[in-house]
Amino acid sequence: KYSRRRIRLCSVCRRLISYWSIMFQWKTFQFFDKELVKEPGGEDPLQVIKKLEITCSTSGRGNLIFGDAKGYVNTVDREFKLYSFEAYRHNVTYILQLKLTNILIAIGVDEDLICPTLKVWNLDKSDKAGNPFCLRTIKVQSSQQIATPGPQAARAAQSVPATCIAALEDLSQVAVGLCNGCVVLFYNLANDRNPNFVTLQSNIEAPVTGMGFMQNRGQTQLFVATTEAVVSYRTDHRITKEELFDNGCALNCAVPVPEDNHFIIGRKEAVYFYELEGRGPCFAFEGEKKVLSWFRSYLIVVSQDAVQTNNNVLTIYDLKNKFIAFSAAFGTVSHIVSEWGSIFVLTADGTLFMLEERDTQTKLEMLFKKSLYSVAIDVAHSQHYDANSIIDIFRKYGDHLYSKQDYDGAIQQYLHTIGRLEPSYVIRKFLDAQRIHNLTLYLQALHKAGLATADHTTLLLNCYTKLKDVQKLDEFIKTDTEWKFEVHTAIKVCRQAGYYDHALYLARKHNKHDWYLKILLEDLHDETNALDYIATLPFSAAEKNLKKYGKSLVTHLPEQTTTLLMQLCTNYRPKAPLKETPTNIAKNDSRSKAIPEEFIHIYVNQPEWLTRFLEFIITQQAAASPLIYNTLLELYLREDDGAESSRMARLEKAANLLKDPRAQFDEGHALVLAQMHNFKQGILYIYDKMGLYNEILLCHMENNDHHQVIFTCKKYGDRDPSLWISALSYFAAKQEDSQHELRDVLAHIDKDNLLPPLVVMQTLADKSSSATLGVVKDYIARRLSRENNIISEDEHQIRTYAEETEKMRKELEELKTGARIFQLNKCVACTSPLDLPAVHFLCMHSFHLRCLGENERECPSCAPNNRKIQSMKKALHDNPQLHEQFFKQLEASPDGFQTVSEYFGRGIFSNGTAASTASAASGTQM
Repeated sequence: KYSRRRIRLCSVCRRLISYWSIMFQWKTFQFFDKELVKEPGGEDPLQVIKKLEITCSTSGRGNLIFGDAKGYVNTVDREFKLYSFEAYRHNVTYILQLKLTNILIAIGVDEDLICPTLKVWNLDKSDKAGNPFCLRTIKVQSSQQIATPGPQAARAAQSVPATCIAALEDLSQVAVGLCNGCVVLFYNLANDRNPNFVTLQSNIEAPVTGMGFMQNRGQTQLFVATTEAVVSYRTDHRITKEELFDNGCALNCAVPVPEDNHFIIGRKEAVYFYELEGRGPCFAFEGEKKVLSWFRSYLIVVSQDAVQTNNNVLTIYDLKNKFIAFSAAFGTVSHIVSEWGSIFVLTADGTLFMLEERDTQTKLEMLFKKSLYSVAIDVAHSQHYDANSIIDIFRKYGDHLYSKQDYDGAIQQYLHTIGRLEPSYVIRKFLDAQRIHNLTLYLQALHKAGLATADHTTLLLNCYTKLKDVQKLDEFIKTDTEWKFEVHTAIKVCRQAGYYDHALYLARKHNKHDWYLKILLEDLHDETNALDYIATLPFSAAEKNLKKYGKSLVTHLPEQTTTLLMQLCTNYRPKAPLKETPTNIAKNDSRSKAIPEEFIHIYVNQPEWLTRFLEFIITQQAAASPLIYNTLLELYLREDDGAESSRMARLEKAANLLKDPRAQFDEGHALVLAQMHNFKQGILYIYDKMGLYNEILLCHMENNDHHQVIFTCKKYGDRDPSLWISALSYFAAKQEDSQHELRDVLAHIDKDNLLPPLVVMQTLADKSSSATLGVVKDYIARRLSRENNIISEDEHQIRTYAEETEKMRKELEELKTGARIFQLNKCVACTSPLDLPAVHFLCMHSFHLRCLGENERECPSCAPNNRKIQSMKKALHDNPQLHEQFFKQLEASPDGFQTVSEYFGRGIFSNGTAASTASAASGTQM
């Protein structure tokens, strides 16, 4: 039954594998050097191994280990020195060296017709005899508990040979395969002297040919291969079984690869892989398999030579890169082990060969000579070659394809060099117009990698435009794919090529407002959309672009532009952005306001709209700058070809603007404007505001407006009396009759005593030819009468002052020469009756001696006032600005002699003698 089924399945597999082998022809290389292991210092083959009857082998921890038919375990070090110890009385069946610890596990026979014995040695320890220390010795029996019930569950075989071993590195599980298909699984072999075990029974009585443990995420699985089937057992918790394949393999044709969680079996038609999830890939390596082994990432397959049946062919497959790394004929291969980075092949006649892998650079040079650059790249990756070296291989591959005129293939290789190879190296090769498609592909990849410069962007866009490939241009610019390029350059190239829509899209998407408006206004002349776009911008951007493009916008859209400017200078809020293209609009600060005077320059040749704009500003802003008012006044005063009524209306506005108390115009500038445009009303108002009363009077004099001259003198005469003097000179010089005006002028001069009578008479005599005595008669009479009265008053004051002076002199003389009688009978300080001792002062004040302070030399009642007077005089005397103050008062005073007299009266010009005398008189103690 099993044979028919096997034949049927094998025939199907052979057909499939034959088909696969035709599809995939792997290239063969000699990446390993074959070398015969010789005696140290000689040319003969190594003899120490030839003498052994080797039955099994393993390697690890820096040694090659062989078991022989005499029960010895033989260890060969790197110097090929042999060390042996007796492990069994008869033969050693199978040995296994753990990788992480120096533990050796072996199966052998100690007695005839008895169960095989499992032994575990610690090679780092020695017993008393100097042999490795044996940790465990266990008889392997298959008649214990059966994990998988079946018709063979009661079968007992006391002497069943063992065929293979598998173990976990921590010895938590050790499996022994037997010839009857059973597997004895031991638990905790490292810790328990009498470990538990369980027998895993196969449904088919066939020898176990290979085993291997696989672990992943806490799951432990044991793969078991027999000559008839491949099964797996879940061994970590409750044991479960799964049949993977109903065809097995021969002895030594199964190899576990724990690092990759693979279990590999070799059959004549193919090599099959099994994984934790089940069946894996298979490879159509034909030939009768003798030995399978694994070295690094290579699968080693020993198969029978189809021509010379006595020889074997050893083939090393690189499964990842899909090529044969080595292939050579040997004699009958019995064992394969690997250590020290090399593969050791032992033939049946005891000859040991070493296969040493060539270094990566040597492999690559071999591949370069054969122009197998793709294989070289795979090899470099698998050998973890450095990135720069791999990029160099891609470059060589691209150069090779370029030389073969395979430009499409070459550019694909050059794409891998982006980021390492200088882009100009590739670009120069494809600048020809016939290769522009390849150049475009490379430049696209360069931009995707974010390594493009402005020149690369320019070149790519030029490629698109030359190809007229609008679809690619749209993909580069208008899709959501994040191309990394310099936006400024892209906009510039699209604009130069006439692709304005693409340039506008880029400018709007990346908030390049300046470019967007430049294209709209300078290329498309679309002022409406430009103004609408500005209205959607944040405050700072809108302000900047209105300053830059405002002149053009005002010229074509004065009303809309002025309206937007009004909003920008008061309470600007951006409009909702246009919906055709998404954009990011920053939040605007509602309190931001532009400075109106910064936009005046854009209204060249647009005075009407500038007037509207400035009128709006002064109504909205209470504290507008002087420049706003100056400009608005100039606009009101301008002369144009309009109707007279319009000009009069503007002049009225100008007058109202000047009279506006909020207006903060520059008075000097406004005066110049009013004078330039002969705006008399404004000139007079500004003169009045600036206090230029003489200029107002001169203005009326120039217009010969006598009434306004008199009115001006009356209005401002109190502030500037010299106006009447100017009016006197003006009317005196008039030829026509102006006697009435002269009388008014003389009356005010007389009233305020502005001029001496002689000066008035001299002025009239010199300048007036029409003035008569009757005009000045009343003035002269009044002046003479007033002068007489003043003289009388002065004479009376002189007599009074003389009398007082004489009296004071007598009093001083009396103080100096005569006696002083003190009749005060009370103390001034305490008002108590005065008794001795008492103190009397010349100021006629008396005090108790006890009421005065110690060393008191001045009258306490008179001293404060006396000191105050003395300090004031001292301050006046020491003040450096006293002279300036005196002369200022002297110039401003209508009577200079009176001012000088006052200063003499204060004692300012005295030498201090009189003051000292007065002080002594008031404060001397008696």
